[in-house]
Amino acid sequence: MTLRLFPLVAALVAAHVCASAQDRDWRNPTASPVYHADGSVEFRVRLPKAKTVGVRGQFASGTTAMQRDDDGMWTARVKPAVADIYPYEFVVDGVRVADPGNPLFFPNESFKSSLLEMPNPDALYTVRDVPHGRLHHSTYRSHVLGQHRPLVVYTPANYDRDPHRRFPVLYLVSGTTDTEETWTKAGRIHTILDNLIAAGEAEPMIVAMPYGNMGKGTPDPSTAGAGHMYATFAQELTECIMPHVERTYRTRNDRHSRAIAGFSRGGGQSMYAALAHPDKFAWLGSYSAYLTPELMQSRFPDAKERVAQFNLVWFGVGKSDFLYDAVVRNQHYFDSLGIGYEADNRPGSHTWMHARHCFATTARKFFRQPRTHARFPQMVVDDLALPGYTIYRPAATDSVVAARGPLPLLVWGNGGCSHRPAEYEPMFAHFVDGGYMVMAVGSTDGRTERDRSHFDRIGREDNLVDAIDWACRANADPTGALRGCVDVDRVAVAGHSCGGAQAIAASYDPRVKTTIVCNAGMGDMAMAGADSLSLAHLRHPILYLVGGPDDVAYANAAKDFERIGHVPVAMVNYAVGHSGTYTQPRGGLLGEIARLWADWQLRGNKQAGRYFADRKYRDRTYPGSDFKSK
Repeated sequence: MTLRLFPLVAALVAAHVCASAQDRDWRNPTASPVYHADGSVEFRVRLPKAKTVGVRGQFASGTTAMQRDDDGMWTARVKPAVADIYPYEFVVDGVRVADPGNPLFFPNESFKSSLLEMPNPDALYTVRDVPHGRLHHSTYRSHVLGQHRPLVVYTPANYDRDPHRRFPVLYLVSGTTDTEETWTKAGRIHTILDNLIAAGEAEPMIVAMPYGNMGKGTPDPSTAGAGHMYATFAQELTECIMPHVERTYRTRNDRHSRAIAGFSRGGGQSMYAALAHPDKFAWLGSYSAYLTPELMQSRFPDAKERVAQFNLVWFGVGKSDFLYDAVVRNQHYFDSLGIGYEADNRPGSHTWMHARHCFATTARKFFRQPRTHARFPQMVVDDLALPGYTIYRPAATDSVVAARGPLPLLVWGNGGCSHRPAEYEPMFAHFVDGGYMVMAVGSTDGRTERDRSHFDRIGREDNLVDAIDWACRANADPTGALRGCVDVDRVAVAGHSCGGAQAIAASYDPRVKTTIVCNAGMGDMAMAGADSLSLAHLRHPILYLVGGPDDVAYANAAKDFERIGHVPVAMVNYAVGHSGTYTQPRGGLLGEIARLWADWQLRGNKQAGRYFADRKYRDRTYPGSDFKSK
C-alpha cells in the first residue's frame, strides 16, 4: 500500500536524506503534525537537501512557507479557523508530496495527500466510547467490467451481536479519482455512524462502498458519454455489487431497505442508478452532483413518476462549489416538473468536509421516514422496518403515545394467506385512528407476493409470532424509533379467511390477549398451521366475525363456537358474504365491530363493550346482527 500510494514521496525523501541516513534512527521517524493546546498545528519534515518546502491544505488558502533549521528540519505552524479533517500536502522544490511522518493518508488516484485530523470531542468523526462497527475489505467478480473489483463494507456494532437480524443497506459512492477507501479514510463514515447509531440518531445500517471508476475515464456530465458511464455503473451496481452484498451479508432486500448516495461523480452515478431502478431503491442522496436536464429528458422522461416512489430525494451542495450553478439548475429542473425533494445549499466548497456534512445529514434520514398514506394522511405506512410486513401507525406517533400511552398492537393475516394487505387499509386506518399499531403480512405494492424470501414458513402461524417478536424488540431498542411506543402487554392477532386461521394458530403465544377471526373457522379442516385442536390452546377471549349463510366459513365458525368452552367466545353474524366489509370506510360494519372488540378487550373500554353485553344497545347502534356469546 505504501509503495502504491506514495512512490513519489519515497523517492523524494530518499534523495534528500540519503546523505544523513546513516546518522538517523529509521525506527523513529519525524512526527508530524504536532497539535498544540492553543488549537494550532505544527508540520515538520526533515529534508536536508531541499531548497524550498511549503505546506498547502484546505485549512488555508495558498501555500504556507516552512522554515529550515541547521539540522535540515523544516517546520511551519498554522491555526485553522475550524477544527475538522483536512487534506494537506508538502510542496518540496515545487513537487507535491505527502507528509512522510503522518500515517493518515487520502486514498486517491491522482493526488497523494495526508490528512490533518484536528482534535474535537464534539465532532462526529471523533472516536467515542460507544459500540463500534466493523469494516470489511472484500473482492467481487464483475462480469460487466470483466475483472475482479474491490469493495469496502461497514457493518454496525449490533450486526455481530444479533446474528438473526437483517439490516438495510446504503450504497455509498465516492467521487472522481477517489477510491473505495475514501469514504472511510477521508469521510470517516464508520465513526460517524457508530456515534449516530449509539445516540439513536440513525438506524443501524450496512454501508457498501464500491470503486466508482468504470475504467474509461470520467466524461463531462454535460456530454453524452456521461450517460453511458452512468448506465454502466447502474448495471455494475445492480448485477454485480448488490448480488455480492446480499449473498455475503444479512441484508433486507426490499427497495425501502436500500439507499444510494454519493459525492461528486458518485452523486451523479447514484442519482442515475436510483432513477433507472426505482424498484430497487427508495432513498437517494446526491452530494455536490447533478444530472443535466438534457440527460434527464432523454433517459428519464417519466422522472416525476419515478421520483414519486422514493421516500427521500436529497441534494446538498456548497455555495462556493464549482458545481453549484449546475446543481441548482438540476434542482430547478425538478421544480419545473413538480418533483419534491429536500435541499441543503449551504456555505462550503467541493471538499470532503462538505461531503462529511452531507453524509451525516442524510444518515439521520435514511430508513427512518415512513410514508404518509395517500388516502389516510393521519396514518404512516412503514414497510421498511421488518421485511415481509407492513406497519401502520399514527403519523404523529410520539404525540399519540404522549397523550394516550403506548400503542396496542394488532397483528394481521390477509385473506388467502397472501402478501397483499392494501385492501384492508380502510380498516387499519380506523384502528390507527384509535391509537393502535397494525402489523400486516406483506407489502403494499405486492412485491413480497412475488418474493417470499423473507418467509420460510409462508402460511404458518410463525409469521404472526415473528411480528410480535419484532415489536417487542423494537419497543425495547434504546436506539430505535419505536422505543417505548408499543404496548407489548396488549396484543391482538386477527386475520381474514386463511389469515383468520393464521390468527388462531398464533393464539398459543402467551403475549396474545385476544383473537379476532374474520370470516374464518377451523371446523374439521386444517389450514395455515391450525386445526380444531388449536382451539384448545386458547387462553383468552376470541371473537368470530361471520358473513352469514353465504359465507363459506359460516359452518366452520359455528362448529368452533360450539367447541370452545374454556374461554369467552362471541360470534357476530351479518349477511355480507365471505369478503366481509373491510374495504369500506373504517372497515365497514365488521371492521368497526372488530375495533370495538379490541377497545373492550385490550383497553377495557366499557362503552365499546356495550355492543357485546347490551342487546338493546347493539340492536340500536348496529341493527341486523345475529349475535351470540358464552
